[in-house]
Amino acid sequence: MKEPSNLQEGLALFERDFQLEKSYLNLDADVTIGYEEAFILIMRIVEELLAKDFTRLINCLYRLDVLEDKLKIALSESNKNPASVITEMIIEREIQKAETRKRHKP
Repeated sequence: MKEPSNLQEGLALFERDFQLEKSYLNLDADVTIGYEEAFILIMRIVEELLAKDFTRLINCLYRLDVLEDKLKIALSESNKNPASVITEMIIEREIQKAETRKRHKP
């Protein structure tokens, strides 16, 4: 699988948007995280929030601008684990935000 462009920038946005206490994804290291590894790490957070702090998950999704209607449709149309669907949407949105920032950067 080809790695999405701006994945690393999107992951940095994820850490900020989810207000993680430490560098959960270890982005400060000179190691590039691939999509699959990032997916698993983010999905762990989503699963934990689904189980223990649903309100925080909803607030984070709102902060990321993951559209509620789009999320509802994706969840209803998919036979995947809900955490997996949400994780895909988070990564997709963070990559979009990183691309937009790059385009509009002076």
